[in-house]
Amino acid sequence: MKPHTITTRIYTLLLSGLILLTGCQPNSTATEPALTQVATSEPSIVQEENILVISKNIFLDPALAEDEDSLRISQYLYEGLVRLDSNGEVQPALAESWIISDDQLDYIFTLRPGITFSDGAPITPDVIESNFNRWFDPENPLRGDGNFPAWKRIFLGFHNEKDADQRAISTVDGIQKVDVNTILVHLNRPVPDLLTYLADPAFVILSTEALSAGGYGKRENAIISSGPYLLSAWTDEGLTLSPNPKYWGDAPVDDLNFTWK
Repeated sequence: MKPHTITTRIYTLLLSGLILLTGCQPNSTATEPALTQVATSEPSIVQEENILVISKNIFLDPALAEDEDSLRISQYLYEGLVRLDSNGEVQPALAESWIISDDQLDYIFTLRPGITFSDGAPITPDVIESNFNRWFDPENPLRGDGNFPAWKRIFLGFHNEKDADQRAISTVDGIQKVDVNTILVHLNRPVPDLLTYLADPAFVILSTEALSAGGYGKRENAIISSGPYLLSAWTDEGLTLSPNPKYWGDAPVDDLNFTWK
């Protein structure tokens, strides 16, 4: 989407007295893309005799990972703009609130003040924009050679992809920073369950600095957290997650220890 088009719509939104919507969205009767099955705020892991058991072949880049164990571990480590509670209801996460336009094509998210990654780097609208563009734009330098299956499944296509009638395939048109704590997502057509889709573990926010190093998500790479836990050990015996002291919300108390299957 062209920048001046987004900017015009932002001013229109902010001057039109929109209703603030937090944790709710319109119902849809149309057939919608399936969410990743593990997209809840309370991940569950196979447990055997009080030992949490997962696959040794985990990959901690959830935008590219497709196996259940990788996505569930990622839910402990990372967070997106919104999350789902145990009842499947949308709740604020990195975004504390949002506004939806009357035509349901614009979503303006306000980030929580002072949020950071586990290394202390700030989580800003620029970081959110870079993550979205990585998922959406095949030309984005952070994209690497991944195929981003969750984005394709849920949002149908990527930037500049057109159908036979030259209409955009993707339901998402673009994303842009509004100001120091606000980000706007613009759609090509209404997506009534957009907030639920953004709670999918594939759309959590990763450190752009860590991504720029290449090969993110593997044992040899630094794993930077945006969620309640951070990765404190990844060994031949298993994995340990520890409470993230930089997390914006209530920090967990105890470590989580996993062994390989």
